[in-house]
Amino acid sequence: MRSSSASASQSLAIQKCVGVRFLNVVSLQTEELPSVFREDVEDFLKAHPRSPATQLRPKFGVVGSVWVAYVGPKLQRGCTGLGPTPRDALEEFNLRFMQRLISRNSLARE
Repeated sequence: MRSSSASASQSLAIQKCVGVRFLNVVSLQTEELPSVFREDVEDFLKAHPRSPATQLRPKFGVVGSVWVAYVGPKLQRGCTGLGPTPRDALEEFNLRFMQRLISRNSLARE
């Protein structure tokens, strides 16, 4: 078995399961975040009550120093947001989710 010297390879376990790759990320709900992050996320959600993030309440994970906000059983394009903090991940989640909706609507009109 070959050993890897990259710290990223050591902290992330990328596995194959029936042809699908996924990261072993511990999922956290907003209530399970450390208090400093939880308060920031709750403030963001209160300030944006009609946003996709507020309506869908994504889960959080962290990979290295990158926070991930996502909905669903696995990470999917358009249903995830990345950022240096959970709040930043939520902001990107909202942006990506809205881009996906706008893209679908414009295709349906054509």
